[in-house]
Amino acid sequence: MKRRDFLRTTVRTGLLATAGASAGMTSVSTRPRGRTSTQIAYRETPAYAVVPVVGDGKWIWTKPPEDETGYLEPRQFDVSIGVQVQGRGAASGVCGTTAIPVELQEQSIDDVIIESEGCVATLRQVAPEAGQLCLSAPTIQRGQVIGAVARLRVTLRKHYQGYDQGRFPAEQEFPKEFCKLYMYDSPGIQTRQKLVKDLADDIAGQIEHPWDKAQAFHQWVWEHIKARRGFYTSVIEAIRDRVGDCEERAAVFVALCRVSGIPARLVWVPNHNWAEFCLRDHDGGLHWIPSHTSAYTWFGWTGVHELVLQKGDSICVPEKRKPLRLMADWMQWQGTRPRARYYGEMRPIAASIGDDPGPGGRRKSAKGEWVRTSDHPLNSTNQTRE
Repeated sequence: MKRRDFLRTTVRTGLLATAGASAGMTSVSTRPRGRTSTQIAYRETPAYAVVPVVGDGKWIWTKPPEDETGYLEPRQFDVSIGVQVQGRGAASGVCGTTAIPVELQEQSIDDVIIESEGCVATLRQVAPEAGQLCLSAPTIQRGQVIGAVARLRVTLRKHYQGYDQGRFPAEQEFPKEFCKLYMYDSPGIQTRQKLVKDLADDIAGQIEHPWDKAQAFHQWVWEHIKARRGFYTSVIEAIRDRVGDCEERAAVFVALCRVSGIPARLVWVPNHNWAEFCLRDHDGGLHWIPSHTSAYTWFGWTGVHELVLQKGDSICVPEKRKPLRLMADWMQWQGTRPRARYYGEMRPIAASIGDDPGPGGRRKSAKGEWVRTSDHPLNSTNQTRE
């Protein structure tokens, strides 16, 4: 599905009924801004995957394939993402957004239907690799419920291109606009601090090839940043304290790459993220190369089916004055604060009747975490690596 098709979706109205009440929508607290009567609420949830997971060879690769490359082993999922707002008094100018997956090389959006009730619901692409479901209503009254849900059929693929150092020249050049997105500071990802520059020099200052530099940064993060669950701090704190969740560990890798002249960015999936760095091949083609710095040690490939919610860590949205590292759930209103709930669910689909649909079922909990669902054995346990 191309971008214009993503924005041209099927819209249904009056179909939400109890969508939010029964399926794990999440509420948020409020934070007023300034002295106006406009209120803004948002939630940024932590990423939690820090436990290494054993591959089973089928659903999770233990090693890349030997005889093929590309975006492989497609699996289909039904994905529902929505926003529900309940009036607690008179309010006006009600708007809300939540992140929604977009078309990427490793995931295709095969079908999109928007269901709405009492509001206008649209999809918008705020960056090449980031999109949002948007809800808006001129007014809402006490007890009134409005909402929107996007229902998507998504095909996810594993990613193996057989990358190695020889595919890329040692000298790399990138356009100025490209560098602005992927070579400098992002919120919470500091690249101008002496601490970051000195560390990058200590790790890879004597290494000439950018592939080898990135590989050295990947290994350093695994060896020196201890895994710890929690909310995001910053690259500086993670380096100083030598601890971090998957988000800090990936962000440290991104910062080290950027100060060494290698474009890099974060990749966000339910409850987890990793990093990608970019190199040009000998023909000038751009390649975004995965680096998994938590849960999986893969470098240069991705051996699991994950729903990508956002790529990048400096996303500009119309309602915010500053770029966002992560597009959080967000609501704005005037008057009496409504109650907002955010819904998310993904369900694997069997290729044929009677086939095992596989692991990967997730639902967004009341705390904003994506938790495992279904009774598939690989959904219920993490297998710690020896």
